[in-house]
Amino acid sequence: LNGVPLTFRGVNRHEHDPVVGRAVSEELMVQDIKLMKRFNINAVRASHYPNHPRWYELCDEYGLYVIDEANLEAHGMQFHANSYGEIADSPEWEAAWLDRGLRMVARDRNHPSILLWSMGNEAGDGKNFQKLYSAMKTDDPTRPVAYEPAGLESHTDVVFPMYKSINFIVDYAKTHRDRPLILCEYAHAMGNSVGNLQDYWDAIDGYAHLQGGFIWDWIDQTILKTTEDGTAYWAYGGDFVHETVEDDSNFCANGLVAADRSLNPHIWEVKKVYQPVKFKLIDREKGEVAIQNRYNFIDLSHLDFSWEIHEDGYLMAHGKVSLPEVAAAEERTTKIKIPEINRKTGSEILLTLRAKTAVESDGVLAGHEVAWDQFILSGALAVASANSETGKVKIHQRDASIMVEGDQFAIEFDRTAGAISSFVYSGESLLQKGLQSYFWRAPTDNDLGNGMQQRLAVWRDAGEEMTVRQVQDEMLNGRAVVTIHMKNEKGGFYTFTVYTISGDGSVAVDHRFNPGESELPELPRFGMMMTLAGDFNQLKWYGRGPHESYWDRKTSAAIGLYEGTVWEQTFSYVRPQETGNKTDVRWMSLTNGSVGLKITGAPTFDGSVHQYPYEDLNHVPHSQRHGALDIRPQDVVTWLVDYRQMGVGGDNSWGARTHPEYTLPAKEYKYSFTLQPFNEGVPLTSIRTQ
Repeated sequence: LNGVPLTFRGVNRHEHDPVVGRAVSEELMVQDIKLMKRFNINAVRASHYPNHPRWYELCDEYGLYVIDEANLEAHGMQFHANSYGEIADSPEWEAAWLDRGLRMVARDRNHPSILLWSMGNEAGDGKNFQKLYSAMKTDDPTRPVAYEPAGLESHTDVVFPMYKSINFIVDYAKTHRDRPLILCEYAHAMGNSVGNLQDYWDAIDGYAHLQGGFIWDWIDQTILKTTEDGTAYWAYGGDFVHETVEDDSNFCANGLVAADRSLNPHIWEVKKVYQPVKFKLIDREKGEVAIQNRYNFIDLSHLDFSWEIHEDGYLMAHGKVSLPEVAAAEERTTKIKIPEINRKTGSEILLTLRAKTAVESDGVLAGHEVAWDQFILSGALAVASANSETGKVKIHQRDASIMVEGDQFAIEFDRTAGAISSFVYSGESLLQKGLQSYFWRAPTDNDLGNGMQQRLAVWRDAGEEMTVRQVQDEMLNGRAVVTIHMKNEKGGFYTFTVYTISGDGSVAVDHRFNPGESELPELPRFGMMMTLAGDFNQLKWYGRGPHESYWDRKTSAAIGLYEGTVWEQTFSYVRPQETGNKTDVRWMSLTNGSVGLKITGAPTFDGSVHQYPYEDLNHVPHSQRHGALDIRPQDVVTWLVDYRQMGVGGDNSWGARTHPEYTLPAKEYKYSFTLQPFNEGVPLTSIRTQ
């Protein structure tokens, strides 16, 4: 199994699919298998549809690996004192234990898709499992037998832990050599999750004894409901009135796909991390690349390989890759004849390699992209700077404000608020509310599970609570410079923001955070927020996309040019939470069809746009909220321009925190970007320099 990305414990254990309310048909089972194969998913733990013998036949036919799991779970017994382990030790239960496991073996033993047996799930451990292990090995000596609570005991052939950290599995690989380790569950995919998956696989790829894991879960097990006006939404625990029945809120919404098999954003990360072909750039000048075949049995002759060269996101050249035979588990090098590109000063040149299916196979169409990777060939990321002078700037002092004017623009700073209160360009107002420090992150399900709302509460309204300590203005080299120093008295921290305004209306922003002397927890994010009118709803950006990406979940988001509406950037999670972030953004622009505003990083920033107040995403404690009902487009656009926000995490959703390397400890931070207003249809003057 080494190198095979294993995925998913059982999904549905009933003859009817509870999430869509229809009988489980062969059509539905095939749909699931084909979707898994499209996303490089090779295996399931436990029988996906255990009451359907046809399911195993389909796994045989389509080549989906199965770890077959006995229907033996006593999870609830852990809540009864002195019972959780005893039931697995009790002689009264021995016959039931053996019956459950051996009937599974008898039923399924002739299916080649089944690689090993699992004795059950979360039923404690004891003599009954030891006896079942021996009996199953006697009945079928050809397959390994695994069981998670057995740990390192002798009655499991595979160490099969649940939700263990990267450090744990690496330590195991370094100190134990007798058995492989497979994570029976990991990367809990609840809400906006599946962070640090690439980190898990960097570790797994580094040790032969680490052989993959099973993401929980394949599908959101929510139920479709409609309101009286016909609006459809996914219902979860608490949406059904049964006074005597406890619920676990939206804990059923932890899939890579929604209940109707539409895609949740994090499935793209799974596909990229699990891709069966890997690329390495060996020599940039010679165009030499290495291609690694991660399939276990087949070569790469079923795939077509190609290359593309992009300059600042624009396609400049492309061609096919001539590939030598690459057998299973082998790596070969080849050369790409990259043409000379007459590149612009300071431009960024990217090489993208792609592998696509040459013919249709097992329901995956010809031309389907199986794997890809990107490499920066040349051009250090450019730095934003003020434009060449294109007009004169004047400063007008007022009692409550500072007005900076040019030929086409007027920018007013509110002395009391310490922010831009008005930005007019070509006679049109660009902002309803100017840039303001913002530190909060609408909690994800993982955040709620680890107590982020309480632990980091000091940042909840920190931006609004800032007070102005000093506002200064001056003319410097023909530009207006406004410096604003603010403090949060409650938290004891400071921000310093310098606005440098040029004659064409561009505004270079330098923003800095100082934690002061206070003991502060990590920041959910460090950035700035502004509000535009709702008609600024057309978005373009050059950065990672097209789907949302985060500090610890961006492997799958390719650097490129993208565009769409602001509303399209919101993913309607079952319960509202943080959504829509873009990482490594070089530039991003919004327009209303007449005028627009472009932000260029120095060199990059993280950004997101929302067709509603970002605050709407915040979870209200003890409320029953739904993305499809509570997050609707409004006549306003919120634009977040961040240095960074912390990663989404994903080790589990009931206490695990974002990995430390993807957090923002309370220390000094600074970043820069430039705002540039423009008229639609008029080429923007470049503000990129080498």
